[in-house]
Amino acid sequence: MSSSELAHATLSFTNVTLFRANKLIFKNLNLNISSGEICLLNGPNGAGKTSLLRIIAGYLPISNGMMSLNGHIFEPLKSHLPIWYIGHPFGFHPNLSAAKNLSQIASMRKLSMFDEDRFNVIDFFQQPIRTLSTGQIQRLALSQLLLKSNRQKEALWLLDEPNSALDSLHCLALETLIEEHIEFGGRVIVAAHQPLCEHLSPQIIQLEAKT
Repeated sequence: MSSSELAHATLSFTNVTLFRANKLIFKNLNLNISSGEICLLNGPNGAGKTSLLRIIAGYLPISNGMMSLNGHIFEPLKSHLPIWYIGHPFGFHPNLSAAKNLSQIASMRKLSMFDEDRFNVIDFFQQPIRTLSTGQIQRLALSQLLLKSNRQKEALWLLDEPNSALDSLHCLALETLIEEHIEFGGRVIVAAHQPLCEHLSPQIIQLEAKT
């Protein structure tokens, strides 16, 4: 699929079902998300929000159903669609500095460092990860979305509780960044307990905990 086709492709989930350790997490979930759209995953703890994001990222297999991209089988780890999964644990090396962690991620994904420090991480860039607060680590994780590439605009962002440890200033920075990504034709799927980007009229998927 060409870059032009990817930019306008629709990602679809048809009757997706997940069992973990023989327990049903969710069943027959259907979702379509196209270029320039945002989807919010709502539901209590244990309803499968993080599991669904991890399926889309390619970290978990589905038990049944189908994932497709413009009618073709969607295999996340083989897809040319750029995917960013931002969720705890963030995978940073605790003894390396924030700057070193971010530069290594940029190098592995063949990206360039950001020009605009939306999350004010320069303030603690030289500190080891183990010395940072929860909020600082979350801001650093979100700064991965600022790394530069000519294909970042079409990327699929999978964000797991991205505003859970942010203050009001950085919550606003996150919402602005998501809005810009949507305007440029990106796709965003967010799992959140707190309100996020309600002004963008997101598609809502309500998940319920199974007993």
